[in-house]
Order: sequence, then C-alpha cells, then structure tokens
Amino acid sequence: MKLTVNGDINEYYVQTLCLLFFPASKFSKDSAHEGAPGAVVNVTSDAEKASATVTLKSDGKSVTKTYSEANTGKYNDYTMRRIACGKAFFAAGKALLGITPQWGILTGVRPAKLALKGLSSGETKAAVKALMAKEYLVSPKKAALVTDIAAAEKKIISKLGKNTCSVYISIPFCPSRCSYCSFVSFTSSKLLSLIDDYVDKLCEDVRSIFGEINKLGLTVSTVYIGGGTPTTLDEKQLAKLLGVINSCTDTAALEEFTLEAGRPDTITAEKLAIIKDNGVTRVSVNPQTLNPAVLEIIGRHHTVDDFFKAYELVKKSGIKHINTDLIAGLPSEGFQSFSETVDRIIDLRPDNITVHTLCIKSAADFASRAVDICNTFSETTKCVDYTQLACKNAGYIPYYIYRQKNTVDNLENVGFALPGTEGRYNIYMMEEVHSVFSVGAGAVSKLVSPEGGKIDRIFDYKYPYEYLSDTENEKRQNKIRMIEEFYAQNS
Repeated sequence: MKLTVNGDINEYYVQTLCLLFFPASKFSKDSAHEGAPGAVVNVTSDAEKASATVTLKSDGKSVTKTYSEANTGKYNDYTMRRIACGKAFFAAGKALLGITPQWGILTGVRPAKLALKGLSSGETKAAVKALMAKEYLVSPKKAALVTDIAAAEKKIISKLGKNTCSVYISIPFCPSRCSYCSFVSFTSSKLLSLIDDYVDKLCEDVRSIFGEINKLGLTVSTVYIGGGTPTTLDEKQLAKLLGVINSCTDTAALEEFTLEAGRPDTITAEKLAIIKDNGVTRVSVNPQTLNPAVLEIIGRHHTVDDFFKAYELVKKSGIKHINTDLIAGLPSEGFQSFSETVDRIIDLRPDNITVHTLCIKSAADFASRAVDICNTFSETTKCVDYTQLACKNAGYIPYYIYRQKNTVDNLENVGFALPGTEGRYNIYMMEEVHSVFSVGAGAVSKLVSPEGGKIDRIFDYKYPYEYLSDTENEKRQNKIRMIEEFYAQNS
C-alpha cells in the first residue's frame, strides 16, 4: 500500500489507521501495481484547531475527507492532531469501502486503558461509554464491553498493595509449531535437546531476579510461567524449575501462580502432581477449537478427545483454577462449528475462558494468506459476538482485553471469568500497574515506576541458543544494573 504522510503526525499511527480498512497491508512510498490501495494524509494545526485531510484510493476509486478538531483546552496539540487524522481517515474509509470499524479510531493494544482512566478519575460508566462513542467513534456494543472490563479491572487493581510486582518466566519450546503462531518457540529435535541446559540457566536467572526483587523491597503478587508450552518440559525439569521458584518466594502467599499447560498432548498426571505440589493455582489447557479438521489445518497435533482427557486430568489434580483458550476466525471454521466449540467449553465450566481473534503476524506460517484470512469479516464478527453473549448468559464476566494488528475484522481478545476467579497477572500486565520482571529467552521485563507514568523495557536474548551462549552472564548483569538504575531514579 502506497502511503504518503505530510505534517506533524506519527506515521506508525497512520499505518494503524490504514489497517482498519486494509488488513494485513504492507507499506511503501510507491504503488505495487495499478489499482493498489493508497493513502495521502495531510495534517496541520494552529492555536485554534488541528485539521486533517485524507485521500484513500482503491480499485480505481478515490475519496477525500477532511476533519478539524477545535482547541477547547481538553487535549494537547499531539492528541488533537491524532483525533483529527483519525476521524478524517474513518470518514474516508467508510465512504470508500462501506466498512465501519467497530472500534472506531481507537488503536493500540490496550483499549481498556482509556476507560479505566475515566472511571478512576470519577467518571460514571455512562460518561465513559459516551466519551468512547463521541471522541473515538467506538460502537455502542464495544464501548459497553470495554467499560465493563475497565470496571472489573478497577475493583481488582484498587486492592493491589504498594510496592508489588509480578514475575514472568519464559519456556520457549513446543512439541510442534501451530500455523498461526508468531511466538519465538522451538520445536526441532536439535533445539529441544537444549532444554536441560536451558532449565539450568533459567534457574540461575530465577534466583537472580528474585534476589533483586527482595533487595528492592518489593512483594511478588503473581508468577506466570508461559511459552511456548511450559509442559514441554519433562517431570524432572518441571520439578527442578518449580522447586527453585519455591525456594525463592513463598508461593502460598502469592495472589496467583499460573502455568500454561497449553497443549493437551503435553499434559500427564505425573506432571500435574508436580505442578500442584509446587503451589501452582492456575493452569491453561487450550483446545483453540473442537473441530478435528480445523485442528489439523492449524497444526495442532492433538485430537479433540485428547483435550477432554487432559482437561479431566487437570480437574482431578486439584489445581484451583483452569483457563481454556479459543480462537475465533481460524481458516475453514464457520459460525456453526465455532459456536458448538464455545457451548461445549462452557459446559465444562472452566473458571476462565479466553477468546482470541485470529491475528496474522509476519512470522506465522499463515502470513502468506494474511490478506484473505483477515478479510473474513462477517463470519468472525458473528463468532466473537456469540462468545460474549454465551459467556454472559452462563455467568461469566469479561475481565481483561487486548487488541493486535492484523486481526480478523480488527476484533479483540477477551478474557472471561466466573466472578472471583479473574486472572490477576493478565490484568496487572495489560494495565501496566506494576513492574513485571521477566526471565528466559524472548522475555521482556517491563519496569513501571512506583508512582506510575514512567515505563522502561528490558529485552532478554531472543533465542535459546543466544541465551545459553552468554556464559559470562553479561546480559543478566546488565539487566540487574538497569533495574537498579530505574528504581533509583523513580523511587
């Protein structure tokens, strides 16, 4: 897609607006071919207003729209320009393509952040919904959803103690790679042979990060072991890692201790006994779909029966909370199949049900089909709407939300929970209420100042072989130094 941007406006923001109407587009300064989509954006501002003119072209058609945002003193110049650009783009896209994005011009990963800010400042839910609709053109249905989620988050965040943090531990290995996956996870026998050494080094880093947390006088609220698939580890490896975590912190005092079992084909009764005995309180078992043909298409090497057997094992293990993940918009899965999956999962009564909308990223095997997949608007929207209605009718509440680029119909990912079982780590991480210290290959630590407002990120090595090559532990030492500097400057 040819994109031309003139004026003081962030080009990345303009690209996110393009993706609302032209999913999975790649951007350049030149047209790829005759009739290819294009956008020309001009933004200006002065003391009185910010104005934007947007011209969109596609398949030989062209539409130009202009919008001006008056300076009422409510917003700074930067925000005024974004609003003007967004509303001009929204009008042009709607006129050219007949598409009305349900999230309006609200972009970014954290749509609940705006609603949470409003509620925390004393605004009513009705006022927050009205703001979302008026200023950001969010549909009434999505405005209600995100406001309800923000209200649920606010109740939990308000009880969070001071000087708290969370810990994320990365296990970037899987038994096989799913076709939609873009995570740094490793499946070949050569890379899986690194797991023993990886766990040894990871345990060193776990001890180091908990030591630093104690030195800073912080209290760990939640621990989350994610992946990849952590249950790719065998019983001995799991016991070693969980034992080290227990030696570093009182897991019984945590608000929540999560481990992603994820793939049903990696779950055994023996592993679950180790997980339970080491204080884990929340496990994810993720079918994604209960359609056998779709499971094969997406590269999940387990059957529907495997999922039900694994779920029953977790249920019998005594682990307190179970989450299940589903994905709406998978290739070849229509509304009837997906809604049947939702109904069957609800019948199991897991504490949490997380519904993702398929997102296609450049590293995924599905990337070559991204444009076709991302344009399956009506069917996927119908699936997502159904999950929200079915979960509500079954007594679940939406409690956290995030969005991604190149998601089918620009839809959202929502976590639902039976009241009182909300996944705390998900809320704390998504709303950036305290620091998340991460260890392992591909992990990103997010440092949040105690008073809020200041956020820094520290990236670990991306690949396991890089992580293991750091025999002098230079990366770990640099991380500790950066953490100490951050807290010295922001405490």
